[in-house]
Amino acid sequence: MKKLLIGILCLLLCTGCTPKSNKKETKSSQDTSSTDSLDDSFYPIVNLGTNLIRETFYQDFSSSDDFQTIGRELQVLSTEYFSTSDYYMSEGLQLVKKDKDELLLRNKKYSLQPATGETVDGKEVSKMVENISEQDYYEKNGDKYTLKGMSIAIILDATGGTNDVLSDDSVNNYGKEVISKLYNYLQTKKSVKDIPTLIAVYRKNVKDENNYNGHYIYSSYCKNGKVGSIKLLDYNTYIFTSDEANKADESLYSQFSVFKNNVKNASTEAVGVVGYGKYKDGSIQTMKIQIKVSVKSYTELIYMVETVADEMDSHFSGVDTYAIINDQDGLKAVVIKNAGEDAQSTLLY
Repeated sequence: MKKLLIGILCLLLCTGCTPKSNKKETKSSQDTSSTDSLDDSFYPIVNLGTNLIRETFYQDFSSSDDFQTIGRELQVLSTEYFSTSDYYMSEGLQLVKKDKDELLLRNKKYSLQPATGETVDGKEVSKMVENISEQDYYEKNGDKYTLKGMSIAIILDATGGTNDVLSDDSVNNYGKEVISKLYNYLQTKKSVKDIPTLIAVYRKNVKDENNYNGHYIYSSYCKNGKVGSIKLLDYNTYIFTSDEANKADESLYSQFSVFKNNVKNASTEAVGVVGYGKYKDGSIQTMKIQIKVSVKSYTELIYMVETVADEMDSHFSGVDTYAIINDQDGLKAVVIKNAGEDAQSTLLY
């Protein structure tokens, strides 16, 4: 039987607030509570407070796959610079409403938006940046947590507020430019001026194309007062019920088909299974699986979760995979499998 954990999964999507001291932010454990990571690809989470402006992020993205992808993949990108074994992650607490207004409203000194009348691809654009999302990284010493790093996602709207999707070149060029603009603004804030910061650019989902095409396109690790080299992130997403996935990865497509059938056969009720494969430079990076089940008892739910974990181990041994299981009442379980390791399951209640 697979390891089955009973608990509550904290899915953290981060936006921010600002300390009023110009010193590095240090907080006592009296003000915090932390949760252990489900595995070493997730950060342990420390609760240092709540940022009320997170509500705008929920409003913008709660109805799309971007809601999960932005936060989770920003964590994955951050692990290259902030180790999951050395750092605690918190909700972004450095950028408050005043900061977001400065960055997201037009014609401000440090605005990330196009100026009034600016054109892209011959069209006048009104908004290129939909929102920003922040995660903070702390080192722990005794009962004190000290801010040591930040990761910020700049979320681009590829339509620019028009009725059409702008060219890839135009969107990409704009993404490169806003990295420097954001970092220049951070250098005006004493509280974060010397804090190493990963800035990543996310191209949000365009619904007219499909519901899963949102992805990161650039990242830059900025420190010592300088913007780092800008890395192109060659990400693609394939839905594993489509011909494009079969053409891109015939072997994994075949394995997913077997997985899907076996999971469905484990239940007497209807089951929906959809897989999303994230690729970088043509190679699979992660797979997300959304499973909708209809269960009549707790025992039946446990059996379904164990089946999903067994099947993930059988068919996706070399791929970081996580499955989200919902029933008629909402989110019920998460199954996480790192490449080369057994799947671990968490029941939510």
